Amino acid sequence: MTTREGSLEAPTRHPLDWKNPKFYDKADLEAEMERVFDLCHGCRRCVSLCGSFPTLFDLVDATEDLEMEQVDKADYQKVVDQCYLCDVCYMTKCPYVPPHPWNIDFPHLMLRAKAVNFKDDKA
Repeated sequence: MTTREGSLEAPTRHPLDWKNPKFYDKADLEAEMERVFDLCHGCRRCVSLCGSFPTLFDLVDATEDLEMEQVDKADYQKVVDQCYLCDVCYMTKCPYVPPHPWNIDFPHLMLRAKAVNFKDDKA
């Protein structure tokens, strides 16, 4: 089965489930960040946007095998810090936003990471 490329129709924005305790679960957040970052690093259409993407791609490119699994999870915060939630990646660049099955919403993921940091007094 082939998957049609996304961004051919208006993206579908799903609400953040910020009242769900899983929203603040660090292991779940890190797993979702790794999934999204791995897909982003494979595409790289967003490289010219905010500093999050060059930061992410530099982290991956600095690994021995050029794979996301080798990036230190502590460095994920460097990517989060560079996102200023402008939504340009979501609204104009990313081919994998909903309704695509990969369901990439980079700004919402960064907002979630910022919320987790705030909850842990690391804002």
